[in-house]
Amino acid sequence: MLVQRQMSVIEEDLEEFQLSLKHYVESASSQSGCLRISIQKLTNESRYMIYEFWENSSVWNSHLQTSYSKTFQRSNVDFLETPELTSTMLVPASWWILNNN
Repeated sequence: MLVQRQMSVIEEDLEEFQLSLKHYVESASSQSGCLRISIQKLTNESRYMIYEFWENSSVWNSHLQTSYSKTFQRSNVDFLETPELTSTMLVPASWWILNNN
């Protein structure tokens, strides 16, 4: 499962957001079922794209219930200019296997 998250961060809160994001990625990456997390900061903007690859939707849903995920979501209320945009897409397991061997 691919999860894409778009976040527009308030300029004044950029440093705090980056610290919160770092803690989130460290925690999520160590969770069973998390295959990969990639972050892209758009040039000349305080907008971030986060791509998360999870084994399946049930693992993703369990991840959303963890304390570190809830903490990150709560902090985003203060750090983001607009609500986070999240989209998901199921991808065949063979895509992941072919590209990572």
